[in-house]
Amino acid sequence: MSKTIELREELTRIFKTLIEEVHYEVVPDDSPYPYLSYKLDEIRSEYGKSFIIAEVNILDYGTETRIVEALADKIQERLHKYYFINDNIQFSSYKLVRNIVEEEDKKIRRRRLTFEVQLFELKGE
Repeated sequence: MSKTIELREELTRIFKTLIEEVHYEVVPDDSPYPYLSYKLDEIRSEYGKSFIIAEVNILDYGTETRIVEALADKIQERLHKYYFINDNIQFSSYKLVRNIVEEEDKKIRRRRLTFEVQLFELKGE
């Protein structure tokens, strides 16, 4: 299996322990709030290690920010300095930035977190 697919599966597993609606890259128009979407961008690769930026967005609808703040706190706690290894991949993640994103629709509450992920593919090691 692809190292990226395995990374996505583990991240999705973690996110689904915190929130029911989890999407990778594309969010369906009819997705209920609150929801989480994320994407992975590889920024460089050297000596068998891939450096990836994981962007995580949490969105809710309404005037209250408690849900997005609480979810952002939980995700930050789970993923900062997180370490994972199985037979195929090994990765660790570190929080980079957390910020508020203002949407055109002022009732959409959004928090964006970015993490650096250091991913190794284990090939019979």
